[in-house]
Amino acid sequence: MHLKSLTLKGFKSFAQPTSFVFEPGVTCIVGPNGSGKSNVVDALAWVMGEQGAKTLRGGKMEDVIFAGTSTRGPLGRAEVQLTIDNSDGALPIEFAEVTISRTLFRSGSSEYAINGETCRLLDLQELLSDSGLGREMHVIVGQGRLDTVLQASPEDRRGFIEEAAGILKHRRRKEKTLRKLDAMETNLTRLSDLAGEIRRQLKPLGRQAEVAREAATIAAVVRDAKARIFADDVVALRTALADHTRTEHERHTERLVLSDQAEAVRAGIARLEQDQNSVAVDQARGVAFGLEQVQERMRGLYTLANQRLALLGSEEDDAAVTSVTVTQSTIDEAKDEITEISAGLGDAQEAATAASREVMLARAELDTLDVDIAEQSALVSAYDMRISSLRGTADAAASALAAVRGAVLRQQNALEAAENRRREAAEALEAIDDTEAPEGTAAEHSAAYETAQRAATAAETEREALRERLHAAEREVDALTAKSAALGSALAISGGAAEIVKAGGRGIRGLVGDSVQVRAGFEAAIAAVLGPLAEGVLVGDSADAFSLAHDAATQRRGVVDFVVADAPSPVVQLPEIDGVTPAVDTVTAPEGVLGILSHVLIADGLDAARSARAALDATEDTTTTIVTTGGDVVTAQTLRTGSGGERSRLELAAEREAANDRLAEVQVIVDTLREAREEANETVEVSRRHAKDALRALREHDAALASHAEQVNRITVTHESAVAECERLEAGMEQAQTAVEDAAAKAESTKAELEAAVSAPRPVLDASARDGLLETLELAREAEVRARLDIETLRERVRAAQSRVASLERQREQERDAAAEAARRAVIRRAQRESAAGVASELPRILDSIDRSVTEARVVLAEAEAARSAQNEELTALRAQESSLRERLAGLTESVHGLELQIHEKKLHLNSLLERVASELALDEDILVTEYGPDQLVPRDPGAAPSEEDHADDSAIPFDRRIQQRRLADAERKLAQLGRVNPLALEEFAALEQRHAFLTEQLADLTQTRQDLLTIIADLDERMQIIFASAFEDTKRAFGEVFPLLFPGGSGSISLTDPDNMLTTGIEVSVRPVGKKIERLSLLSGGERSLAAVALLVAIFKARPSPFYILDEVEAALDDANLGRLLTVFEQLRESSQLLVITHQKRTMEIADALYGVSMRQDGVSAVVGQRVGDRAAV
Repeated sequence: MHLKSLTLKGFKSFAQPTSFVFEPGVTCIVGPNGSGKSNVVDALAWVMGEQGAKTLRGGKMEDVIFAGTSTRGPLGRAEVQLTIDNSDGALPIEFAEVTISRTLFRSGSSEYAINGETCRLLDLQELLSDSGLGREMHVIVGQGRLDTVLQASPEDRRGFIEEAAGILKHRRRKEKTLRKLDAMETNLTRLSDLAGEIRRQLKPLGRQAEVAREAATIAAVVRDAKARIFADDVVALRTALADHTRTEHERHTERLVLSDQAEAVRAGIARLEQDQNSVAVDQARGVAFGLEQVQERMRGLYTLANQRLALLGSEEDDAAVTSVTVTQSTIDEAKDEITEISAGLGDAQEAATAASREVMLARAELDTLDVDIAEQSALVSAYDMRISSLRGTADAAASALAAVRGAVLRQQNALEAAENRRREAAEALEAIDDTEAPEGTAAEHSAAYETAQRAATAAETEREALRERLHAAEREVDALTAKSAALGSALAISGGAAEIVKAGGRGIRGLVGDSVQVRAGFEAAIAAVLGPLAEGVLVGDSADAFSLAHDAATQRRGVVDFVVADAPSPVVQLPEIDGVTPAVDTVTAPEGVLGILSHVLIADGLDAARSARAALDATEDTTTTIVTTGGDVVTAQTLRTGSGGERSRLELAAEREAANDRLAEVQVIVDTLREAREEANETVEVSRRHAKDALRALREHDAALASHAEQVNRITVTHESAVAECERLEAGMEQAQTAVEDAAAKAESTKAELEAAVSAPRPVLDASARDGLLETLELAREAEVRARLDIETLRERVRAAQSRVASLERQREQERDAAAEAARRAVIRRAQRESAAGVASELPRILDSIDRSVTEARVVLAEAEAARSAQNEELTALRAQESSLRERLAGLTESVHGLELQIHEKKLHLNSLLERVASELALDEDILVTEYGPDQLVPRDPGAAPSEEDHADDSAIPFDRRIQQRRLADAERKLAQLGRVNPLALEEFAALEQRHAFLTEQLADLTQTRQDLLTIIADLDERMQIIFASAFEDTKRAFGEVFPLLFPGGSGSISLTDPDNMLTTGIEVSVRPVGKKIERLSLLSGGERSLAAVALLVAIFKARPSPFYILDEVEAALDDANLGRLLTVFEQLRESSQLLVITHQKRTMEIADALYGVSMRQDGVSAVVGQRVGDRAAV
């Protein structure tokens, strides 16, 4: 498989469609910096599924689309197509040529395709990973890739090998399986919880279902009894309703007859009422009433005219109204009064002024006297204050003297108490016994504790050492167990021979390799001699071999070797040669296998084999084969040396047996170490207890010593404190005596001063004259008040007189206006008197005429009323008859209404009963009466004991309401005793039981699936371990071969960081160039670092070759000599893989089979020119 062509459309600087056609071998892509050479590498990585924008030297994925230049606009998408020659079938797809493409649009959407068919990124990655082209893209060594390899962690280096070995596909499948397992674990937990919850619900729901079943049986009895009682009620209501309807019809007929009679009476009454002369009576009554009203009005008018005349009076009355009461002389008199009052007001004001002067003089005299009294009061107060102060001073001195004397007494008592404490402390100090101190010294106890602690530490150290040895042994057991299992898996080969053995049949004795036991050290030799026969089938005889061979050919099982176990072994006399051993002496095998080995000698090495071959040639022995213990085979005509890369079945079996033997030995060591660890644990516990005891003894000694020292110190401090207290109190006593003397002297002096002050005369305070002055002041104030009151009284009289003058003047004006109005009204009253006198003179004549007319009208009215009375008597009789008929009709009507009401109530009751029947029993009236009516026999309840009223001999009994009511009450009581019933319990229980069965089945399926997933993970782990171990060993061997080529005289190796954990172990790289004592890659020079990285990558390339590799300026930092070494490695790689090299080196171009030149045009678009190199020397 190799890359055939690459087409770029709008990818980075390749705006125009550009194609590269690659040939097997080395293709170099050259060009100046910035021309777009590395964009070719980016395109290859991108089309093969690279998802990192930074890996493609961009900030975001849209940067791979041509962004445009000053002369060319941007494009909307980028597309890359890669065509791979798959004629060797390296890709797991049935096409000799595979084209993969990737398209990215500016909207961010992306498309992948394989041979024009749209696919997923995952499909593309899995297709490439099967041929060693994983998503890590180890086959593409771009710019900066070497630094990434150098700076990679051990786990990242492991990833390079895993990708080359095709492990990443299995690891992704494992991760996917683990994710499924995690999701399944959650579902499994939820399902288990759900199933458990349903199991917990089933039992109580089952009990509810049983109760519901019993309740359903009882409910059927309740329904039957209710139906029969309801049917009896319906029949009774129907009968009563029919009776009421018939009675109501009879009453209605009687009511119609009475209604006709009442109608005839009412017609007679109407006729009499119509015949009455009601109009004449009314007319006579109207005329009489009208005349009486006119009579009354005329009499009232006559009375009103007389009253009007009396009211209007005579003309003398009109003259009296116009008299005047206020004259000018009255007004003048009022003004003279104002003048007199004003003159008296001046005298009153002068009297008030004189009274004010008297008040001021009295006030001044009183103030002068008050000043004298205040001075006298101050002298008295000063005297009293001095006496009070001297008394306070004397009392204070006396109190101070008493206090000092009390202090002296207290100090005396304290001194005596201190003397007692000093004596007690001295006695206690003398009584201390040194024998009470703890035995031993602190140093002795400390030494004992340190010795015990060292013993405990030594025991723990020994235990830790045993634990480490035990862990190491257990790890070795695990490693040997895994190795044995892996070897067992390797021995479990598949193929035609294995299928034949597995199928079984006559004569089959197993695989040849399983029947051969080889002495240690000769496995490779025997495996080299037997070759593929070791994987063959061991059969009994030739007939069995031919029969099985025929079946294998028929079933197309491929190449299968058969070895006849019972074939006679020829007796061969081999020459005795020093340093060689007959092969038959190193094995235990069937005769047929020994016959194959009968002509084989085993030598220790090639030198011994060469000597043995020479000895055989000397005897002209051409049939004997010589094989070395390393697997080299020497015959008379051929020499085969070297390993095939994979160990034989015999070697694997021997190695597994050795691993099992070592496993048994290590298991014995593990058991021994475990016993020793238990003994060490006991020793550690004993040592720790001894250390704890020593520490406890040390602490107890320290505590006792501290307690003794504390006791001594406490007594000593108490004694010293008591001595110091006595000394202090003795000194204080002298000071207290001096203070007592001073306080006594001060008390005597203050007492004498007080007595002298008290003996001096006290000042006299005389305020007797102040009372007379106060009385004089009060009299003057009263005279002033009376004068001011007189002034205000006169002023008020002036204001009143002025107001009276104004009022008189206003009254005079009003009287003048009233006289004019009275003259006008006198004229009007004169006219009214004349009118009223005329009416009063005419009315008596009119009243006489009206009285005669009223008398005549009353006679006519009496005659009309007599005629009407006769008709009223006849009407009264008819009305009495009509009233009697109306009462009978009312009684019938009320009776009919009562019947109608009863009928209505019965209908309502019946409808309510039928509705209740419909709602409770879902039955209509016809079915209810037909099937459950009182005329129907009642079936006996199963299991019910017959009562006295029952007919024990019959299966059905007549309806008895009392029995049915008792039956209903019993059933309802039983139903109530059942308590609350879940009517859906039966259905819910059945559904829940079905769901529990389903969940249990699903839980079992999930558990089995989980076990299957765990088995898959275990298989994947085992497969990845085997593949990685093989790939690592091959890479290690290849690195050891490649490193000396790039570093002549140097050495390099790779190793596992955790060999015991093949699934996660990292890989460390150790290099040592010639003449240097460094192994870390970071300490190498730039060129050496590049070569070391190239060495690791090439080792991976050679261990697990890929169809092609892309190298982007990997030799840029190399000098000419190192470049030559690198080109030698390139020559080796080109034999198995296709190389695409981006370079500036001329020597690199010289080894190319094809050259592509890339340049950048002025419009910013990359252009490509290709040339196939036919003669490398000519180039």
